[in-house]
Amino acid sequence: MASWTDILLLVVILATVGGVVYGIVFVSQTLSSSMESTKAKLKDRGLDISKSGVSVKTSGRVERDDYIDATQRGFIKAMNAGSFRKDAHPSPSVHGSASTPERKDSTASLDEKKKRKLFGRK
Repeated sequence: MASWTDILLLVVILATVGGVVYGIVFVSQTLSSSMESTKAKLKDRGLDISKSGVSVKTSGRVERDDYIDATQRGFIKAMNAGSFRKDAHPSPSVHGSASTPERKDSTASLDEKKKRKLFGRK
């Protein structure tokens, strides 16, 4: 026959195991509900997350002409930003009146490079 201490110990163990199981179920439900609310917020912003992947909602369709125009604008901006276009010397005129720029020694250009800082000019 079981004594009172055995019955009390059984009740304590069952209560502990039940509390752990309840805690696990509570945490999993909380995580599930927070994930669902996050998915709903992302869906409002235009991102739909599902088991098959992520889909992004766009505001409109881009036509081919718009794409080509944007690409050409990008090339023009890159070309204008290039250093080969800046400080270009004028070509000599037909009559030869334009003077040619003086050339520096190669040692002078090496001295200038040594004087430059790491990320900037003099």
